[in-house]
Amino acid sequence: MKNILLCDNAMVIGGVETVILNQITAFTKKGYNVYVVAGKGIYSDKVEELGGHFIECEFPEENDINTDRINKIVEIIKDKQITEIHIHKYQCILSVMPAALITGVPYFAYDHGIKDTSKYYTWNFPIYKIMFPIYFRNAYKIITITSKTIENTKNEYNVPKEKYKVIHNGIDFDIYKNDKPKYEGEINKVLVVSRITEEKINSIFEAVDIFKRILENYPKAKLEIIGDGSEKNRVEEYLKNNELEYGCELNRKDTNVYFLGEQNDIMKYLKEADLLLGVDRCVLESIAMKVPAVITGYNGIKGLVTKENIDLAIEENFSGNNMNTISVDNCLTQIIKLATKRKEIVEKNYEIAIEKLDCNKNYINIPDDVYIKFDWINLFKGIKKNTDLIEKQSKDIKGKYEWIQKIEKENKELYERNNEIDDAKEKLQEENKNLKKELNDIYNSKRWRYTEKISKFFHKK
Repeated sequence: MKNILLCDNAMVIGGVETVILNQITAFTKKGYNVYVVAGKGIYSDKVEELGGHFIECEFPEENDINTDRINKIVEIIKDKQITEIHIHKYQCILSVMPAALITGVPYFAYDHGIKDTSKYYTWNFPIYKIMFPIYFRNAYKIITITSKTIENTKNEYNVPKEKYKVIHNGIDFDIYKNDKPKYEGEINKVLVVSRITEEKINSIFEAVDIFKRILENYPKAKLEIIGDGSEKNRVEEYLKNNELEYGCELNRKDTNVYFLGEQNDIMKYLKEADLLLGVDRCVLESIAMKVPAVITGYNGIKGLVTKENIDLAIEENFSGNNMNTISVDNCLTQIIKLATKRKEIVEKNYEIAIEKLDCNKNYINIPDDVYIKFDWINLFKGIKKNTDLIEKQSKDIKGKYEWIQKIEKENKELYERNNEIDDAKEKLQEENKNLKKELNDIYNSKRWRYTEKISKFFHKK
């Protein structure tokens, strides 16, 4: 019997957390016991609902080895007789990886990001300079969602390429299903599902641009934004600039856009939606629910997902990073075609997705006879010896970096000030030139000569 431990920093709303929920259903269907150790969040109760077992444990971002937390994970591994571990977030590495090495239980190392976030950790938390090489080299497999992600860590930490395995984000089609999909009718409800953060902000702005054009053809359409985050005020400002009324009450008739906050039942909203605008995981969920989806993209609109581009979209987890950017006009043309081709598009998308992205088929496990052999006692000695030195070096580097940033800022301000002075000088020279020309024109005019004659006549008198 396999006893599996899934590790996350917090069961909040996010793509990684949805993957974990899908793993629970996939592994429990195989008859395995699944435990999730994570900080508490909106999805904590979902773990139990799907047949898993939730164990609360916080994994903060820090630059220290917390022995109490390691001991807690070791106790969980021994008590639940864990046979394999899935480490989904970097925050878990400092506690879960040492516990895995101590107990000899093999683990998967996950790299969910499309962008390389490891540099953030090595810069802000120097201990990761020691831990990352150990983490990647001793993993049974490193799971990435795109082939491009492999390059982020392979060369940096000298990891053999055969240790990596690309597994595109899958979904449980038995859970995400829509028995009554909409095949016709106007677009009345448009959905955005996203964290409202700096990383996602451009994709949300693109969604607003598309929605504004949708209103030209479907004036009764409403946009519902599910999610929350630190950049919500920027989205509100963007809506104001686009003259779109927004609010939180769904029954307000004078409002175009609604902020619905965090929700843990996305399927309910997808069933009622006519179109989804977004990136990443929510696009896959939309396809599974037979709802048309537009990839808004991180760096420009990529367009409606169809049989012609879905394979390409899958390769980069529906981020659109490998797809051509199109204009809002072209995107609107694609959306208008849904009026006659909606059924054909959603059914073909569904057919391809169920073949390639069924989570019950693509998640893998570790063979029963695999164990980790590692001198973990010397690991802690090495960490203790090197952490202080690395932190000292990092502080020195950061200090120099901040000094350089300060000098560059001052130089930039001086440069801008000089430009302002040059602009003012040029403006003054232009004004003087115009004034001279104006005076010259006056002086050479007949009117001026006539005035001079009269003036001389009166002065003689």
